[in-house]
Amino acid sequence: MTKTRTPVSRRYPMFYVWSYGMGAESTAGLLRMLTDPAARPDTIAPDFSNLIIVIAQTGDEWSTTGRLVQHYILPLLRRHHVRLVEVARSGPRRADGVAVLQDTRQPYRLHLDGVYKLSRENRVTGTMPQLGGVRKCSQKAKGAPLDAWRAREFGDQPYLHAIGFNADEGARITRDAAYSMGGRRIPTYPIHEWGWTRQDCVDYLLRELGVVWPKSCCRHCPYAGNRLGWPEQRARFAALPEEAAQHVIDEYVCLALNPRSGLFGPGRSLITRLRRDQVTEPVTLAVARMKTMPWAIYRVRRLYHAPANAIRSVDRVLFAGHRTIHTELAEIGRLSGIALTRNEQIAGAPVRDGDRDIHPRLWLRRRSESTYPTLEEFYTVAPALAQDKELSTFAATWATHTDPVLARLEHRAEAAITAVHRARHVAA
Repeated sequence: MTKTRTPVSRRYPMFYVWSYGMGAESTAGLLRMLTDPAARPDTIAPDFSNLIIVIAQTGDEWSTTGRLVQHYILPLLRRHHVRLVEVARSGPRRADGVAVLQDTRQPYRLHLDGVYKLSRENRVTGTMPQLGGVRKCSQKAKGAPLDAWRAREFGDQPYLHAIGFNADEGARITRDAAYSMGGRRIPTYPIHEWGWTRQDCVDYLLRELGVVWPKSCCRHCPYAGNRLGWPEQRARFAALPEEAAQHVIDEYVCLALNPRSGLFGPGRSLITRLRRDQVTEPVTLAVARMKTMPWAIYRVRRLYHAPANAIRSVDRVLFAGHRTIHTELAEIGRLSGIALTRNEQIAGAPVRDGDRDIHPRLWLRRRSESTYPTLEEFYTVAPALAQDKELSTFAATWATHTDPVLARLEHRAEAAITAVHRARHVAA
């Protein structure tokens, strides 16, 4: 890794840091600043010595976006000797720190895989990024490593921080401008100041480069599934099935653990949408890969204190190949006298485009939709990707809410699992 730093001059005392998200707005702004001196902020030195381009890699960006940046933008950075810094988080916790993938004025390639992928974190917890709220996934995978790198790089030194919000993103600017990092961070929004919309940026790149620049996003981004964004995302799933297949598997596991957790909201799964739109190759690849994976019978318990407010326990009770594990779940149901269900309507979600709960389940308790606290407990099967997890206080809390009827069902299920486990060893 080449690392070259040039101290800021007296005339340009502050570094100008451009957070480059690789999408159309960010690319258009960067291209215009590098090629049009009249549009260049007067806070950037003519030789670009105080300009730093910083990219945070989530590990799940589409490869087509990376190839475009490598073909059109990296040569410009090399030609003008602009410093590029590429960072990624090193693990799931802030304490794991930030990895610097490259810090150079002669970049030739990007490191799209990052270090600790956002999808890897979701995979081990059996979850997917969710719509609504404050986009925690983006904060974790982009905001936090960028903040940590700037704090480490500049310390108490003030710097200008440019972000490519467009003319229609005034609300995002209002929120972002309040974040000053103790007065060291001085935000600036050049694209917004130019009055450029996202379409203006796309049109500019088409004129200058002859390319329709895609939206930068993770392959499993739920926000890319909105009405305007889905056609572009669907085309990528169709064109890059090898990249897409793992995210289909991830959602399959996630839906097994929670039928309400479709990527695009309750009852709105990626799998159903791809089948609806006849983008079948990613699903076909995912099914083929899952057949070669270890599978597990999962015991899933949730205690809801309010709607969408629950503590959860996930426990893998048996492991085997996919055919064996399905057979054993059915046998547990037979021995325990608990009905095996599948292809049900998803509780709390209307059926959209035929999106139903296709996973086989042994329900011990279904949650109430109106009375809280309420419990749900079931056994199901899926690839053994999600790890066992529960809070240290979960068992005691669960016990205080378990009634005699549920306790008897739990005992019957546990006895059946023990019998199936013994039968497996006798057969071996």
